[in-house]
Amino acid sequence: MMKSVLTLLPLISFFLSCKENNVKAMDTVESQYETPYFDDDNIKDKAVIKVKQNTELSSFVLSIHLSSLNKTVEIPILNNSILYNNTEADYYLSDPIINNKVITIRVDYADQITKPNISGERKNLIEKIKFRFDTKNKKIQVIGYDLSYTKAQKNYSKSFNFSTGKFYSTLSFDGKKEESSGWASELQNIYLENLNSDFFNKLSLYGNEIE
Repeated sequence: MMKSVLTLLPLISFFLSCKENNVKAMDTVESQYETPYFDDDNIKDKAVIKVKQNTELSSFVLSIHLSSLNKTVEIPILNNSILYNNTEADYYLSDPIINNKVITIRVDYADQITKPNISGERKNLIEKIKFRFDTKNKKIQVIGYDLSYTKAQKNYSKSFNFSTGKFYSTLSFDGKKEESSGWASELQNIYLENLNSDFFNKLSLYGNEIE
């Protein structure tokens, strides 16, 4: 019996050590995830969310190491709150969602304080941005963008497919749904160099006919 107890002690010590290391890792400003062959060379790549802490509002970067090119690409995740409510709010990133060689980043925005005698603020703002590696030109492609929010107790969503140039808008209220769609050539073949404030400003102009 004494021998069994002595055998268990090193195992318990090892478990506690691992648990301690995990807690410390969660306190860092980076979250790292394996991306299954993102750039299609049969070598697992790494996706890292980095937090810039020297700014007043949160600021995030998605860093992806491309093993096929032996380089790391950093993608700034822009704060787009001012586009939708004319004032800046803080934002938060979820862990990367990795599925079928596509990385999806979810961005949640904090609600602004409602101003007296002013209505129409967009609340519960959520963005989803989808990235894929283009094996032909060896560049990271932005293939989709989704936006959802509530306004005056109505639920809105917009979805952009940058492979086809199609976009869809949906309004849901009181059990009823209204939908619209369209197409634009400028919404096709979007890459990282296109992902800037001017581009998101263009997106904010599409699909507003449902409001």
